[in-house]
Amino acid sequence: MSSEGRSAAAGGWFHWQGRATAASLLVAVLLLVAFSAVAYAGVPARAAVTDVHVDVIGDSLSTGYKTPGDTWPDQEQGLIAAMGLKAEITNASENGAGYLKHGDDGDVFLDLVNRIVTSHSQVVVLFGSDNDTGRPGLAAAVHKALARVRVLAPRATVIVVGPTSESNDAQGVLAPIVSTLSHGAAASGARFVDPVGLGWFQGADNKYLSSDMEHPNTAGETYLARHFTAVLAPSIKNAMHQDWLRDGPFRKVLP
Repeated sequence: MSSEGRSAAAGGWFHWQGRATAASLLVAVLLLVAFSAVAYAGVPARAAVTDVHVDVIGDSLSTGYKTPGDTWPDQEQGLIAAMGLKAEITNASENGAGYLKHGDDGDVFLDLVNRIVTSHSQVVVLFGSDNDTGRPGLAAAVHKALARVRVLAPRATVIVVGPTSESNDAQGVLAPIVSTLSHGAAASGARFVDPVGLGWFQGADNKYLSSDMEHPNTAGETYLARHFTAVLAPSIKNAMHQDWLRDGPFRKVLP
């Protein structure tokens, strides 16, 4: 074959190869588009975010001791919903209970933790308690209760809320409890909220207390619910966001 013929044959072969490569690329692109369409069609636009599980552990300030059937956790449910947030609040509080003090049914906060907190708990609140005033061993009891929460609900946001007072506790009656709870919360990675320092029920706001000047009256339950909205809403919103990332359209795997 002449050199001209060989050149022409080579040119034809390369031309054929180019057309074959282009055809292969076209087929690959079409297959990729088809696969992507099928995969996308199987993914929901946005998965529904389930209610955030919130557990409340406390004493008679959370049981409706003076306001039967009208507790702040019950009202909290409505206030959170009005903000467009989704939460299911379970109240496991007991009259007379504390970290050390046994309540009317014989339980301390640790018992209530064991009763209600599970791996599904996303926000856990421990509120109180002045029932522990003057009792030795509070630091160990606080540590034990918070450590148990971490075991049962390792991913939960834990919020420790101290006792309330109709005054600023100038005589320091509640100061040892507040200090112990603050240190215990910090050691366990929990958030601490100090109602005494924040002035809950103090000054003109003592009108929200019943005649015993300790427990909330009917208006006081709403007062507490509004304060707890500011405490809980950011954590509930964050938990909803985490739910969406975990179960939403991209199915991101979270730790």
